[in-house]
Amino acid sequence: MQKSAQKQFDELVAPHLDILFRMAYRLVRNTADAQDLVQETCLTACGSLAAIAAADSPRRWLLRVQHNRFIDTSRRRGRSPVVAAEEIEQIETVASDLPDPEQMLQQFQSEALLERAFLQLDSMQRTLLSLRAEGYELPEIEAITGLDRNVLSNRLYRARLRMTQLMADMNCETSSRQIGRRK
Repeated sequence: MQKSAQKQFDELVAPHLDILFRMAYRLVRNTADAQDLVQETCLTACGSLAAIAAADSPRRWLLRVQHNRFIDTSRRRGRSPVVAAEEIEQIETVASDLPDPEQMLQQFQSEALLERAFLQLDSMQRTLLSLRAEGYELPEIEAITGLDRNVLSNRLYRARLRMTQLMADMNCETSSRQIGRRK
């Protein structure tokens, strides 16, 4: 007797929803768009439960589908789906064991700098760095993206190098602005 489609979905797809959302959010940097991307992935999965069951790794299969959906959507829109935050939220401090306001501001600025640099990468570089940040090894990323190992290694290297260059350039800009304000 075959399992119902709902039962198959619960066994094959549902355990991976958290990782799908985290990965989607890293790609699109927007909760609503990340939820849409996960939903599109789940719709595809519903129609392909037999293929997922036959796959070596359902998670890898789902991430590959999600990656392909992301690329397709990016191409359709003709622009990157990543939207930078319009405004930076103010940090509220209260007496606690948290770092002092200056430390919090410095950490917040570092994170904002990292995010701005990340958003300047192209979609493939963001995808590769996000997969590595999630802890995936090269063979898994190779299976998810469909890239040859040598191409994958090269693109990861270039993505890291580009990220480093962007961070250094932004640090120089920030430093020069601060010096200009002091004069």
